[in-house]
Amino acid sequence: MNVIFQTMNNTPYRTPVSAPRKRAAQPAAIKGDYDTVNIQRARVSQDDDESFARILARKTAAQLGSGASAERVQDLGCRIADGTYQPDAQRIAGRMLGLG
Repeated sequence: MNVIFQTMNNTPYRTPVSAPRKRAAQPAAIKGDYDTVNIQRARVSQDDDESFARILARKTAAQLGSGASAERVQDLGCRIADGTYQPDAQRIAGRMLGLG
């Protein structure tokens, strides 16, 4: 078997494209004329952390209220010692999550 390739016309597949012209170097007068961006990490001072801790402590103390009376504490102590105290797990979990 013999295969012969022949071209139908003499035009090339691609049209020739001239190479782009190189840019001339910029004059020195323009050099340095550009925008700048400075990124800095915010400085956190120890005073900010301490004031945040104080605010958080005040809010937490205000939410706690006055606490339990001495009578209630003594009653719970007696019930625990007797083995009759049955804690409500749902209520404890809700209070820990701040739900009531």
